[in-house]
Amino acid sequence: MSSPSNVRRRCPLKQSRHVSIEKTGQYIQLNQYLLKEPIGQGSYGIVKLAYNEADDLHYAMKILSKKKLLQKAGVYGRLAPQRNKSGTKGSSTGTITHPLDRVHREIAVLKKLNHPNVVKLVEVLDDPAQDNLYLVFELLELGPVVEVPNDNPMEEEQARVRFRDLLLGIEYLHHNHVIHRDIKPANLLLGDDGLLRIADFGVCNEFHGAEDVWLDNTVGTPAFLAPEALVGKFAGKAADVWSMGITLYAFVYGVLPFYNTNIVALYGLIQHQGLRFPARPSTSAKLKDLLIRMLCKDPSQRITVPEIKVHSWVTCDGFWPLPAEEENCNSGPLEITAEDLAHSVRSIPHLASLILVKAMLRKHSFQHPFKGK
Repeated sequence: MSSPSNVRRRCPLKQSRHVSIEKTGQYIQLNQYLLKEPIGQGSYGIVKLAYNEADDLHYAMKILSKKKLLQKAGVYGRLAPQRNKSGTKGSSTGTITHPLDRVHREIAVLKKLNHPNVVKLVEVLDDPAQDNLYLVFELLELGPVVEVPNDNPMEEEQARVRFRDLLLGIEYLHHNHVIHRDIKPANLLLGDDGLLRIADFGVCNEFHGAEDVWLDNTVGTPAFLAPEALVGKFAGKAADVWSMGITLYAFVYGVLPFYNTNIVALYGLIQHQGLRFPARPSTSAKLKDLLIRMLCKDPSQRITVPEIKVHSWVTCDGFWPLPAEEENCNSGPLEITAEDLAHSVRSIPHLASLILVKAMLRKHSFQHPFKGK
C-alpha cells in the first residue's frame, strides 16, 4: 500500500514579495485575494471566502485576532521549553520569549504540514497596524463530513472510512509534535478527492523534545473535552484520542454521548456518567469495544493512537491494515529553522498609507495630496 502522503503532494507555499490592501467596492482587496462573504466563525476570528485573481480559484481565509491569540500566548497555546542537543533550553531558532514570536513559530509549523488528511495552508499575511492576521487555506466546498445532531448518521462502513482518514491525520500531527485539541465533526472537512481533512488549528499545542505535552488550560469545544481536561494538568495525545472517540460516536449515532445545555451539568456527565449506546442504530460489538476504550475516563488506561490503528474494527480483523507510522508520516518530525521563522508571515502596508501613496502616484507628486483640505 502506498503512503497517504503520496496521494496528494503539496504545492510550494505561495510567498508574495509585495503585499497590499485596499477597498474594492463592497469587498476588501488583500494582495491578490478579493475577500467576499463570511463562510464561518471561530473563537479567535472569522472565515471569509477569498477569490484569488492570479489563479482564478477560491480559498478560505481565516482572519484571526492577534489580541486574542496573544492573550493565550499563541495559535497553539503555551509552548513547552525547547532543548538543544546538549540538553539546555533554547534551539537553533532562538529562545522564544514574546507571545508574538510564538505565533510566528506556530505559523511556521502550520506551513510545513503536508498530509492528504490535513487542510493545506497556502499563505499567511499580517497587517502590523491592525489586529488582523490572515491565514489562507484551501477551500473545501463540500463542508463537514457530517452534521451533529443528525437523524441519518453514517453507516458503520462509511464511518470506518472517515475514521481511518482522521486517524492517519492525527497520527501525522502527533508525529510532528502538534496536538489538535479541538477534534470534532465540524472541523473535519471533505475534499473533492473524497478524503477527510482535519481543519481549524486555532487552539492547537505544539510540543518539543518529548513524546507528549502536559496541558493545564481548558480550550476546545465543551462536549468534546476529556474528563481530565476539566480538573488539572493532562496529556495532550490522550485528550485528542478522547475527542476522536466522541467524534466517532457522533458519526455512527448522530448524537453526542455526553450532552447538556448547562455547562456545569455537561462537565459532570463527562466526568462521571458511564458510556451508553442507543438501541438504534444497531452497531457491531467491535465498534462498541473501540468506543469504550477511547472514552475511558482514566487517560492512563485509554487506548493510544498506535493501538487504535491495529484495532480489529479499524482494520476489519486485519484484512485492511493501515500504513505504518513511518510510511504515513513520510519523514522525521518537522524542523523549524530561523529562515522559516523569518518568512512565516508577510506584512501588509497600512490601508491609509497605501491610499496616500496611490493618490500621490495619480497626481505625479510627492506632496501630501490631502493637506489643507
